Amino acid sequence: MGPTVVHSTLLFDGQTVHENATVVFDSNTGKITSVSTGSSNNLPSGATAIDGSAHTLLPGLIESHAHVHGLHLSPGADQFDILRSPLRSGVTTVCDMHSDPATVNKWREEIAADLAKAKSSNGTVSLSDLKSSLYGATIEGGWPKPIVLGHDPSDELKAFVSTWPKVTVESAAEFVKDHKAQGADYIKLMQENCCSLALPTGEIPVATLDLQTAVVEAAHAAGLPVVGHALSVDMTEVILQAGADGLTHTFIDQPPPQSIIDLYKQTGAFVIPTLTVLSSLTAELQETREKFAEIASRRKIVDGFTKQNMVETISMKDPAAKLEYAFQTVVKLKQEGIDVVAGTDAVAGLKGTAIGPSLWMELELYVEKCGMSILEALNCATALPAKRFGFGDRGIVAAGKRADLVLVKGNVTESLQALWEGEGIVGVWKEGIRAA
Repeated sequence: MGPTVVHSTLLFDGQTVHENATVVFDSNTGKITSVSTGSSNNLPSGATAIDGSAHTLLPGLIESHAHVHGLHLSPGADQFDILRSPLRSGVTTVCDMHSDPATVNKWREEIAADLAKAKSSNGTVSLSDLKSSLYGATIEGGWPKPIVLGHDPSDELKAFVSTWPKVTVESAAEFVKDHKAQGADYIKLMQENCCSLALPTGEIPVATLDLQTAVVEAAHAAGLPVVGHALSVDMTEVILQAGADGLTHTFIDQPPPQSIIDLYKQTGAFVIPTLTVLSSLTAELQETREKFAEIASRRKIVDGFTKQNMVETISMKDPAAKLEYAFQTVVKLKQEGIDVVAGTDAVAGLKGTAIGPSLWMELELYVEKCGMSILEALNCATALPAKRFGFGDRGIVAAGKRADLVLVKGNVTESLQALWEGEGIVGVWKEGIRAA
């Protein structure tokens, strides 16, 4: 191990494109040493040199909404691909948005062991890095109970769900304090009345504005960002009024009202659209799902079970809900200067998703359905999430940042599909160490 040099490459640094770039990084420190353009001299002796001609180098992608638990898998199913598949897809950081602390800690231990083994044996890494909210701020009987129990309402799973937090206004500060002590990177709110879903509105208890405000105030006092789940306009309004930093979905129950656009602007909140999971929820874009399932399988990123799972759908929408409303909202928010951060709500075993390949689909939808430029879409999955979540060490290719990098054959800045078509991704590094 030691220094690596990628030279003569097209570089997207997370914000800007640079031609004929040279990036030097070190696996011992895990950091980028230098970034330059033009002819490079005085490169480290003994460095591994990689000719980046006809390639694009970009920051490791950030999946800003996923879940790393295995609750949607059959008991005893292999869960190793939960963080292996994203790394093979160029996703070096996965943001978990509601998993139990035991599962998150298990992954953290495996990630550390994976990295230590690679360093000691001059080997490769296999697992993406992980950020997590740990448990969301769930309430008694509230969301996401229906979606978790929907596929397997076993007594064992019901007992597990009963152990989720039951946050109240009075316990909000203690909830945040406990989560920060356990290593939560941000706090997740749950705001769901089921009006966009194939469930009776009011089927489950709904968190109050007072409760969500109490959680947000406690989290901000503790220095933690706050994001919130909502699938409808009225629930989105509650999250925004509570002062959250971002929404972990956009809504599908109606076209975007100007009042919500204005509220986004007033609060400065961002949105993680999760168009991939919304398309599964509404059972739309079947051909797109099939395309990415086939690509992921052909590249040996997913197994047979996951390939089949990717082409199935949740199909759980209210009759009035439409994916088109989500597209319209993303277009409008982007036009109004609201930050759009890439995330999919992918979960192992959740129909229509796969952590890693689903982010490719998400980015394509931003370009094809929401009018974003390719550079805007790439920014949504690199520098922008790092900025909005406060991950100051990643998301940008610059000296001193983590050497989380992806090398792609072709010009990704002109053809987003180069990420997955042709030779596609030919190299991934996490903290300067090559991925398996």
